Amino acid sequence: MATTSLWRVKGYIGKLILYASNPEKTKEQTNVETGNDDTDPEQALGDVLSYAGRNEATESQEYVHGINCGVKSAKEDMMTIKRKFNKLGGVVAYHGYQSFAEGEGTSDEAHEIGKALAEELWGDEFQVLVTTHLDKESHIHNHFVINTVSKKDGHKFHRTKEDYYRMREVSDRLCREHGLSVISKPADKGMNYSEWRAEQEGVPTLRSSIRSAIDLAIKCSITKQQFINAMTEMGFIIDESGKHAKIKHIGTERFVRFRSLGEGYSIEEIIKRVYNNKERAKFELPKQDDPQNVFEGEDEPVRIMTYIPLFRSYNRAIKIAKERPHYNFRIYYLVRQDFSAQRLYEDTLDLLVDHNLKTAEDVISYKAEAMRQIDEYIRLRNEARNHLKRAERAMDLVEADKARFNINVYSMTLSKLRREVTTCDEVLERSRHVRDNLTVIEQEKFKGKVGVVNEHISGRGGSSRKDEPKRS
Repeated sequence: MATTSLWRVKGYIGKLILYASNPEKTKEQTNVETGNDDTDPEQALGDVLSYAGRNEATESQEYVHGINCGVKSAKEDMMTIKRKFNKLGGVVAYHGYQSFAEGEGTSDEAHEIGKALAEELWGDEFQVLVTTHLDKESHIHNHFVINTVSKKDGHKFHRTKEDYYRMREVSDRLCREHGLSVISKPADKGMNYSEWRAEQEGVPTLRSSIRSAIDLAIKCSITKQQFINAMTEMGFIIDESGKHAKIKHIGTERFVRFRSLGEGYSIEEIIKRVYNNKERAKFELPKQDDPQNVFEGEDEPVRIMTYIPLFRSYNRAIKIAKERPHYNFRIYYLVRQDFSAQRLYEDTLDLLVDHNLKTAEDVISYKAEAMRQIDEYIRLRNEARNHLKRAERAMDLVEADKARFNINVYSMTLSKLRREVTTCDEVLERSRHVRDNLTVIEQEKFKGKVGVVNEHISGRGGSSRKDEPKRS
């Protein structure tokens, strides 16, 4: 069962090397463009070629093959084509992989499949280095480094969705020809390939979470209405009005058809399972935590919260939902999609607190200043690099060491500033999503509390109680 992917290489390749060394994470980062624009494209190309063809992974170059380029001279050959057509900037290469099922195939077989795949997809126009890595026990995989400039007419290769699917189709056909397994097309209608594959690998998805909730609700029920009540308690909405019964959580935009959840999860099959259940009294939904915990220490309504309390509350919501999912059904399914981004939300809050960034204007202003500093540190680092070259030519070891120290300091500072610029973009992009989700949690906080009016949700300007002070 071979899996494939293809992504861009632009500028600094350090992230790509870390990423490519862990093929198990390729799905999460397939579309990530790595790099910074200030790095020499020749160096970037050399880095990825060196990584793909390193001796320890390829049994001393035994499984390295060049298409339209030499094995030893791949970088020079590719740079020659780039210079010939004066196309040195932008995306310098595409880095692809083909990973085989654990224990399947031999290194020779994998390498032949890799060469055949590259020849068929890119061999007519582009230079490709094909390597077969053997550095993981029972896990053979191919890497492809493709020059983006055509050797025929100089046009640049731009990956499209069609290229991705074509790569998978050719890979599947070659695997079948060699007697290796392939991933069958997902049988469930409405489920895309990436979601199906995630479920096969045990990664939580929207549908797997819905199935878990349904299984739990079934245990609590002996009638259809009890089942619906249990799902409602967990924050789900069931719609049987149309031709196909469907379900959604209050925190998601679209309904999912029951029939797309897989065998045993059509509405008819679910109700049948409910009616076969004779022990409801022995299992009930756990009592839910008070959503107030999410807003502990925060007095402002969500709609007027500044960024710091907003993201502080959302970080708390993610933490609470992950630690006690069965006691926070509504919060869990609302923020579940952000579990994998928990570190990002934590970094976001750190940036906001460290620099007291309260509003979108504060974030935009800070980002602009960080980008100005990036330009300045790039200039300083380039000066230090030139100083290092002069010191090395003069064999001045003291000045060379100073220059290296400064280069290291400038590089670390640039990395920090670039991370902060990215985090600023994340704040601006995610703030609406965070506010919307917290508003739903806020509504649950006040739900069913007698004598309490949440006027900043209801939109009414007054309180229903004479002794309750008006919110400011």
